[in-house]
Order: sequence, then C-alpha cells, then structure tokens
Amino acid sequence: MDFKERVLTTLNHEEPDRIPVMGLIAEPSTSNRVLGKPPADIVSMLNSPELKSEIKNIITSSWPDLLYSNFSDALEAAIKLGFDANWTTYTLMEAVEAPASNLGLALQDIWGRAWEMTADEDGNIVMNYTHGLCSTEEEWAAWIERKRPAYDEFIVNVAEHHRKLADSYSDRILPIGYTSVGMFASTWQQMGFVNFTRYVYQQPDFIKKAIDFQTDLYVRYLDAIMEADVDVVIGEDDLGHKTGPLFRPDVIEKLFGDSYRRVSQLVHKRNKKLIWHSCGNIYAFLDKFVDWGFDGLLTMEPTAGMELGRVREQVGHKLVLIGNLDVSYLLVRGTREEIEDAVKKAIREAASGGGYILSQSHTHAAVDPTRLEWMIEAGHKYGKYPISA
Repeated sequence: MDFKERVLTTLNHEEPDRIPVMGLIAEPSTSNRVLGKPPADIVSMLNSPELKSEIKNIITSSWPDLLYSNFSDALEAAIKLGFDANWTTYTLMEAVEAPASNLGLALQDIWGRAWEMTADEDGNIVMNYTHGLCSTEEEWAAWIERKRPAYDEFIVNVAEHHRKLADSYSDRILPIGYTSVGMFASTWQQMGFVNFTRYVYQQPDFIKKAIDFQTDLYVRYLDAIMEADVDVVIGEDDLGHKTGPLFRPDVIEKLFGDSYRRVSQLVHKRNKKLIWHSCGNIYAFLDKFVDWGFDGLLTMEPTAGMELGRVREQVGHKLVLIGNLDVSYLLVRGTREEIEDAVKKAIREAASGGGYILSQSHTHAAVDPTRLEWMIEAGHKYGKYPISA
C-alpha cells in the first residue's frame, strides 16, 4: 500500500498493511532542524527599528507566501522523517505595532483575536493567543463590517494555498487540510471567555448572531480547503481543559450542535473524511462527536487524563482515533525505549481492526525531531497487520 491508501483504509476501519503515522509539523523550528536550515533570528531583526518596520510590512503584504513557505518546509520535513500524512493550514494575520510586547509587534487575525509574538531559544517566532478585540456587540459588528473584504480574500487564499501544496506534495505524502480555528473558539476568543459566558445568558440573540456568522465563515473556510485535491480534512474546537469540559456539553449542543452537524454534512457530501481536533479532557463529548457526524478524533491529550484504551472502549469503531503520544515529556526528552513502549501500548489499545493512526498528541517548538523519528520507526516495526505488539 502507498501512504494514501494506507490512511484511507484506516479511516474506513479496515486493516491496512501497517498503521499509518501522521505528522503535526507546523513550527519552523521543527522543519529547520529536520531540513538542516538555520533558524531565522527574528529577535535580532525586530530589535532594529529599521528592520522591524520592514518585517511588519513583509508580514502584512506577503503573508500567503510566508505561510506557503512554512508549510512547504513542514511537508518536506514530514516526508524526510517518514510520515504518511501531515496537516496543513491557512490563516490570515496582520502585524500591528505593540509597544507593550517584548518584540514590539503583535498579530491580529481576521476572527478578531490578538496574538503575542515571542521567540524560542533559536529565535524562531512563537505565537500565542492573548485576548479578543471585540468585547461588545457594537465592537463585534464594527469589526465584521470592516473586515468583510478580508474574509473574501481569505477564502480565495485558502483554496490557492491548499491547492498548491496538494499539487506539489500529494505524490509523496498525504496533505490533510486543517482549519486551525473552530466555531466555538472563534466565537468566544474574539470577545473573551468571561464576556462570552455572560452574553450566553444575558444577550442570547447576540450570541446566536455571532455563532451563525462564524458557522457561515467556517463552512466557506472548510469548503475552500476541499477545493484542493485532499481526501481528508481536519476541523477543530478545543472543548476541554485539563480536568473536564470548558462548557457544559448540553449547552454546547444547544449553541453549536447544529453547526457541527452542518460541517459534517458538508464534508460527507463531498465524499471526504472529517477528523476532529479537540484538546483537553473530553470524555463527556465523545458520544457527541459521533452524533455530530465526525469520522475521527485527533489529540486525546494524555496530560488531560485521556487514555486511548478508555476512548476506544467508549466509542468502539464509531470514531477513528489519532494521536495520544505525549508532547510534554515523551517526544521532548523521552528515551527511545520509553517512546517504543508508548507506541506498542497505543497499538495494543486502539489498532485492532484498523481505525487507529499513530501520531503525537499535539505540536510545539520543543518537540524533538529525533524522537518523532523514533516514534515513526516504532510504528513501522510494531504496526504491521496482523497486530502482535
């Protein structure tokens, strides 16, 4: 079997020749180390007033090229390591002056979220969400109206970005288009969690309006990804924190259930498969994921108490399971023996009958490429069907 047939067979809950191994490479720090490229010392450049202004203009004016280059490197790195698939995504950011930031610049995305720019020890940029830019209904309405041209630009760029990656790499790896932001997250993050919680009860009409807008945009976003030659897409919404749901499941059902069903129906109408990425402790949502029509589940964060065997026991083969290998210790500084043992355990708990794809639980700059390679090698060694790990 080739990589594509291997993944699609698994997503149909059938046994391929061996368990597929999926990468979540996205950070330049990972790609640079795999490909032997020197890191971009962004910190030094941003400390120069002249270069900071130039970088700000480049980020804003050349964002599509920058993001394509980033994920081109990510796919090259994933191919070199031996992954069968790797995710790709497209978002739209604008660089703005931020005197309070350590680097003097921040980013704003089209969803109305602010991002802090920091750097890792090699000078590679790291971005973290900090706050929403639309704390009131009036600010939200003004933001939406002001950004309408950007939404249209975004959708065009999404389709072009994923089409170019698919054209360039789908003969060597399966690029899986990833939306990178969900309807729940984009709704609450643009106004802040406290405001969102209050508005759910005090201004339900506003929340419905915001959710309807985010759902319509999300559907356009996902549909644009599927314009490319991809057979599998990843949606997302982080519905859990370390110990349980972020919001009561019945409230999420009431607010977003129809949105999630609409997304699944769109994907299945195009004869594609939908994997859902959700961090945190999400046992309370597993049956919802099945009801909403998702085909697979990615993450199953071990540091949030998610146990692969328990998830398989709860959902059976109603969901393909992907991930669960720890990125807090195991794939950062774990030994080869520890990684091999974790891979064998995952295979024993989830791979019988197909329906399991080996992967890290998430990604960040400190994930070590050598340990990813050990994970892949263990998957190839112990993941052959019939399973005997």
